[in-house]
Parts: sequence; C-alpha cells; structure tokens
Amino acid sequence: MALAGNPNVGKSAIFHQMTGADVIISNFPGTTVEILEGKVRLGEREVRVMDLPGIYSLGAVSQDELVARRVILEQEPDVIVNIVDASNLERNLYLTLQLLELGYPMLVVLNMYDDALKKGMRPDPELLSRKLGVPVVPTVATRGENVSVAFDAALELASAGRRPRKVLRMGRDMEKAIGELSETIRRHLARTPFHLPARALAIRLLEGDAQLVEVVASLPKGERVLAKADELAREIRERHGEPAALRIARERHGIASLISKEVTEYVSVRPTLSQRLGELTTGAGTGTLVMSAVFASLLALLIYGGGQLEVVVVGAYERYLSPALSWAISRVPSPALQEVLEVGVNGSIAGILSVVIPYILVFFLALAILEDTGYLPRMAFVMDSAMHRIGLHGRAIVPMLGGFGCNVPAIMATRVLATRRERFISSFLIAMIPCSARTAVILGAVGSLLGARYALAIYAIVLSLIFLVGLLLNRALPGRVSGMIMEMPPLRMPTPKPVLFKTWMRMRGFLLFAAPLLIAGSLVVGALQASGALHAMVEPLSPLTTGLLGLPAVAIIPLLYGFIRKEGALVLLVALAGTTDLATFMSPLQLFVFALVVAIYIPCVATIAVLGRELGWRDAALITVATFSLALVVGGLVNHLNPLGL
Repeated sequence: MALAGNPNVGKSAIFHQMTGADVIISNFPGTTVEILEGKVRLGEREVRVMDLPGIYSLGAVSQDELVARRVILEQEPDVIVNIVDASNLERNLYLTLQLLELGYPMLVVLNMYDDALKKGMRPDPELLSRKLGVPVVPTVATRGENVSVAFDAALELASAGRRPRKVLRMGRDMEKAIGELSETIRRHLARTPFHLPARALAIRLLEGDAQLVEVVASLPKGERVLAKADELAREIRERHGEPAALRIARERHGIASLISKEVTEYVSVRPTLSQRLGELTTGAGTGTLVMSAVFASLLALLIYGGGQLEVVVVGAYERYLSPALSWAISRVPSPALQEVLEVGVNGSIAGILSVVIPYILVFFLALAILEDTGYLPRMAFVMDSAMHRIGLHGRAIVPMLGGFGCNVPAIMATRVLATRRERFISSFLIAMIPCSARTAVILGAVGSLLGARYALAIYAIVLSLIFLVGLLLNRALPGRVSGMIMEMPPLRMPTPKPVLFKTWMRMRGFLLFAAPLLIAGSLVVGALQASGALHAMVEPLSPLTTGLLGLPAVAIIPLLYGFIRKEGALVLLVALAGTTDLATFMSPLQLFVFALVVAIYIPCVATIAVLGRELGWRDAALITVATFSLALVVGGLVNHLNPLGL
C-alpha cells in the first residue's frame, strides 16, 4: 500500500494512524530522500504501508518526485492510497489524475474534511467517486475519523485487484494523438515499461518523460514508438503554439478544476480561528512579532524546561546510580584504570544526562510541534525580504530552520535551491546556526548557570554574525537571487502521535550515534589524565586558550573534540571538571567565552563530510577554517573587552 499526495495533506497522520509504532525509516537507494515503511499484521497477512514523499506531480523534476515515482513504477504497489486536501481539491486533483493514468487499484482519501467545512466548502465524496471512477473516503486524520474505513477499503481494492473504472478524457485533438500513439505502442512493443497501460505510456512519451524515453529506446522496435511520439508532439506544438508537455498539463489542470467545481458546494462562513491566526502570522506588522514571540518562547522552554529536566535527571543519577558506579569502579585493582573509568564512564554519563537529555530532547519535541502546526512555511514568508539581503530567498529559511535541529540534513535540504551560489551561501550560514548540540552547550554552560539573558546574548551575537557573513557573501559572489513560490498550509493543532514519533526517532538516532562517541572521547581524556600526557598536550596551546580566550589551558581538549561532536565539548568539560556544576571550575566570563566559541565554529565532522559531498572539499575546508577563525577572533574580543561586564 503506497500513500501518495501533495505536501501538507495529512499523509503522516494517516500513516501513523494506520501503522502505529512498527515503522522503519530509510533513505531510498542512491538518494537522501527518506522513506517511511510500516507493517500491519492482519491474521496471517502482513500489509506493508509505504509513506511516499509529498509531491505535486509525477514529473520527476525534484528528487522527491523522482523517488515517489520510482517506488510506484518499480515496486508496483497492490493499491495506491491518494490522500488529498478536501479544502484544496483543485490543486490536489492534478496528482490524482496522473496516478489514475497509471491504472493501479486506487483509493482517494478526502482528508481534512473538517477544515473544508470550516472554510465553507462541502465536497461530495460520492459524486467525486463517480467522477473519478475510484472509491473516495472522507477522513479527519488528526482525530482518526474514518481512517480505519479507508484502510479496509484499500485492502479490499488490493485483494480484488479492482482498477479505475473510468478514463478521464482530454480535448479531442489531444485524445486523437494519445489514441494514435497508444495504438503504435500496442502494435510494436511486446511489453510496456513497468507494465504501464498503453495510454499512460503514450501520455508520458508525449510529455517527453526522460526515464521512459530511455527505457523505450532500449526495447525492440522502441525507435518506431519514439519516432511516432516525436511526430505527434511536433504536431501538438504547431497546433497550440506550446510544447506537448505544457498542453497536457493545461488539460489536466482544466479537468481538475472542472471536477472540483462540480463536486463542491460552497457556503458562506465566518473566518475560523485558524484563518485569523494565519493572517496574523503572515501580516506585514504582526508576522515579525509572532515570529519573535515563537523564537523567544522556544528559548524560554529550552532554558527553563530543559533546566528543570536537567535538575531532575542529573539529581537522580548522582543520588542513585553514580555512587554505585563509583563503588564498582573502585573495585578495579589498578588506580590508573580507576581514574580512566571514573572520567570516561561515570563523568561522561553525567555529562550526557546533563546536556543531551534535557536540552536536545526538549528541542526535538518543540521542533516537531512547530512542524506539525504548519507554522514553519509562514516563518519563511516573513523572512523572505530579509533573506534577499544575504543573497537568498524565503524558501532557504526552511533548511536554515532545520539547522537549529541538525546542520547535516539542513545542508542536504539546500538541494531545493535553484543555483549553486544560493546553495553555497545557505550551506555556509547553516554551518554557523546553533544546532541542537550547540544549543545544549549554550544552555548547559550559560543559560542554566548565568541566566537566560546571557544565553540570549550568545544567540544575538551568533545570529548577527550569520547576517553579516551573509551580507559579505552576497556582495562577494556573482549572481542574483531567484524568486520564491511556497505553499502556505493551514495552521492546525499538532497531533500527539506523529509529534511524539518524530521526537522519538530523532532522539533515538541522535543517542545511538552520539553516546558511543561521547563515552569514547571521555575515556581518551581519562587515559590522558591518568598517564600525565594531558598536560603535555595542552601546554603548547595555552597561548591560544589562556592567552587569547582566557580559558583554563585544559579547555583546549573539549574545544578540539567539538569538531567531532559539539555537545561532546561540554560533556568532556564536565568530565574534566569532575562536576556538573561548572561554576566551581570556571568564572562567568570563561563560561560565556567557552560557549560562544563552541557556538560559532563548524559543528561536527559529519557536517564537514556533508559539506564536502554537497559543495566539494575545497569549499568544505574553506567554511571550516573560516568559522573556526571567526570563533577565535570573536571569543578573544569578548574575553578582552568583556562587554557584558561578567
């Protein structure tokens, strides 16, 4: 069962309602596009449910479209569940028409039906079913309404192999061309690629579909089919004055518009609370205020919510588990090994619990809520004019906002940008954005010990630097900014299950990758301490740490480890200090400078690797050296000038 639909139609909510927690997340082979697959056991049968990327068409223009199309064509699902937004039917039906052309058993799920009613739209599911020739089920996925009905209907379609009953015809001359090419396909091809109906293949060839053209060319007598397709496409262009692909797109849009108008009853309603809030979030005067309030609320949640969670978690560990672990370590016969284990195991676990769990968990939860409400595209709209000043457009704010979670997927997400110039600028700036690991350092070292205003000061400095670097890059690099087209989904209440699922999957992946590295790094530091090699390592670099930055000489170890894992810098600092109360180990100014330096330079080796893959190793090295140099300069200035009077 393949779930297909436009972005922001509630696909994830339906997927989680259908599958529960038994979900696998993996990248589609050869891409960075994530595919979610869930399994549902019904008696002796197992149903595989695949959640395809949100797409607007099967044109294979973007990587998401390519992956969705490959899954459908190569894996040939038993049934396609096409999820559409009931309140935006005309736009959604374009993809529906393309899916119907493929001839697979298909169910249309008319989701967010409650939103449509609130907006004064009442689409008729039965009439839509008759128009499309496939079953239609209205749902409200956020409340689970009718999702089980849709699941059962899809299973029935798959079991019966019931294909669409109708062929939705285009204009007379287009149908004549499609009919001629379909007949040529049936006459010359022993089999069609991916078992496509002749009509579906004819339409795709007239559109000039590169993948299918290549496959047909490799088949016996495929050249005759392609020659006929070229001839007919040329006739369409001469008759209509536009390419065949554009003419076919117009025909589909026309059919979608006609069906939408015929099946939908419109009534006058008062604007809903969601609509009024939506206007506030994008208004000229209110949008910026709302965005500032959201950002301030997020920081307050991290500082106070994460701080309280840290007190509980670390307090429980130090009260119940740490003494027992220290007693077990004391039974080790070697004093040197005892010191290594105390720093590497006991100290690192305390650091992980004081850094990773409280702040990163809370951040992932808040990010999932913001995603589920549909607010992030509104933030992109509000930021569009400011982004143009740094050589980007508002769409770039989405991967940049993702950078607050993790810089690695955020840099990968810059592939949606049109030019290499935009990708370089956005990747450079994303590498400076305080990710969740840097946030943990800022809040763990400054927010919880010095107060919220000093944590906010670090964010203000870092964001100002990002804007200044963006201005410089925009002036230094040739080229100009492209325009922005972005969908604005309705604001809605977050759904607990998908929010908790996203939070859990991100947290699990983070812990599985980060915890072993943090413990290993702490063990190395413990070994260096026990052997006396630590002093020999830190002394040559003391002019940098104690001279320029005013930090304890030993702080160079966590600063260097920050290139591997940013939160590891604070975990190792806790291990070196021998206490989670860093205020007893460093002065307020030292804590501020340490957190500021860590917040500015490149976040981790994984970010360097993805920069190398996306931009090339020369640019990756440039960004790494530039951010580290900037961190040292700014950290040194703050240490010597002490503008905050710490």
